[in-house]
Amino acid sequence: MTYEMLEESVLKLISDDLKDIFLFDVFNDTATCYAIVDGKFTVKEKSAMEKYLEELKTNTEEQYFKSIVNAISIPKLEEERKNGKDKITVTYKTLNNKTYTNTSMLIDTNSGKAVLVLRTRENENKANVKVEESIRFNSLIDSLSDAIIKVQNVFNLDEKQLSNVKNLEEYINSIFSVLTSNYPELKKSLNKTYANVTSRTEDTILIVDDDMVTRNMIKKVFDGTYKIVTANNGKEALEYLEENKEKGISTSSDHIIGIFLDLTMPVLDGFAVLEYLSKKNYLTRLPVIIISGDYEKETKSRVYNYNIADMLEKPFDFDVVKHRIGNFINLYKSSNSLHDLVNDQNEELKDLINPFIEAYQYDYKDNIARVNKYITLLANKVMEDYPEYNLTSDLVNKMAEASMYYDVGFYSVPRMTLSKTNDFTKEDLDKIKNYPLFGFKMINYILSLTSDSLYKKYGTNITKYYHENYDGTGYPEGLAGDKIPLEAQIAAVSIMYNNLRRKSSDKAKDVIISKSGSMFNPKIVGSFMKIADEFEKIS
Repeated sequence: MTYEMLEESVLKLISDDLKDIFLFDVFNDTATCYAIVDGKFTVKEKSAMEKYLEELKTNTEEQYFKSIVNAISIPKLEEERKNGKDKITVTYKTLNNKTYTNTSMLIDTNSGKAVLVLRTRENENKANVKVEESIRFNSLIDSLSDAIIKVQNVFNLDEKQLSNVKNLEEYINSIFSVLTSNYPELKKSLNKTYANVTSRTEDTILIVDDDMVTRNMIKKVFDGTYKIVTANNGKEALEYLEENKEKGISTSSDHIIGIFLDLTMPVLDGFAVLEYLSKKNYLTRLPVIIISGDYEKETKSRVYNYNIADMLEKPFDFDVVKHRIGNFINLYKSSNSLHDLVNDQNEELKDLINPFIEAYQYDYKDNIARVNKYITLLANKVMEDYPEYNLTSDLVNKMAEASMYYDVGFYSVPRMTLSKTNDFTKEDLDKIKNYPLFGFKMINYILSLTSDSLYKKYGTNITKYYHENYDGTGYPEGLAGDKIPLEAQIAAVSIMYNNLRRKSSDKAKDVIISKSGSMFNPKIVGSFMKIADEFEKIS
């Protein structure tokens, strides 16, 4: 292509936002920058390709560099041309926070193929949207590739390896569950495709509430991700459920995956719906979230006897609602086999455990932050008072950081059991006493992938042993004295203090001191007493 032909081609594509025109001639190893100055097409700068790429890398945010280079690759552009696309567009930011869009296309020159790039400067508001969309698209492609490889790996396992994956369908579903939870638009598309090939409609959330405002607000949160069905009262809800019962609630024509249920409604209240769901054995298979303004103790106790997923008090934060229903759906999908899966050795099974960890970190984030501060404060004082424990500042910080998983095992205890204040059965007590072991298995599994052995040691020991008592009356193993790991002893005091303060107790300090020698190590309580006033300042 001659200079005049190049000028003629480019002038047809000029827009007001056009800043630079580049011609990358790989054959001659040149990168030429052209500009339109006073309406004329002129050479602005010329350099070797290698030099241009070095400067580009120096001046561009790292996350965009690979995409820009891919867009000026002749093989890549040829591949796109075969797929019916004659150009590639990339939006990116420079280090001086300016946003540009490069439009790349193949052209023929006298020496062979070259790449023509038109660079435009973006309006900042539009640019931010384009950049976010570009990043999100590239992230989706990477996630899809990762999911495909994981599934392929499963089918490439030999019989012995495959025997370690106890529930193949559950594992594969978990891979796609993680993927679709991060990309709701992909979930919606998959639901529609699945509906087309199975004659079943999209995943459905049922909202049962006589308050139109509440119904519409919840519908707005999930519209576009799930099909939404609403009912004004319990009678309408039961009629709808009966219409869909032929194939079962979770495989029905509407594939119900979650229910929001008000308690106080005309005609038929929420308890009647709960009774129906209980008799049909649906409560163990899908999350039911109660939405109510009645938060009396008796109401809560009665509701949790039905083994519901959660109870939200009106008015509530709809961002929280959106987050929690997603987590609950994942939790219910995987809970039936999780106890077995945490014992498996296949590394990829972490994807099935992750929804539990994510839900825990979200629900416990305030507690985790406070416990971290309490442990840091107390461990530093223990280090000062008792050199024989060989603590250092680095060890203290690691201990506090690793404490974040301390109560993740709580998710293995049914809500119905947690809501009781007395009349615990032996089965209830066994579930409570075993939950540290459940948490330990999950955290041991997740942290087995880290190279930080000390972080893993602290994290698993705190999770497993902070319920042990100094006098040997604790659980799960009944350890006593210094057989209990020091990090668990320090965490036990910090967590107990946090729990008492969370309940607005003004006697947290006195309770800790009263448990010296029975529940807690007297040395650690002694250090606590010296800094109890500093504990009270932590919010």
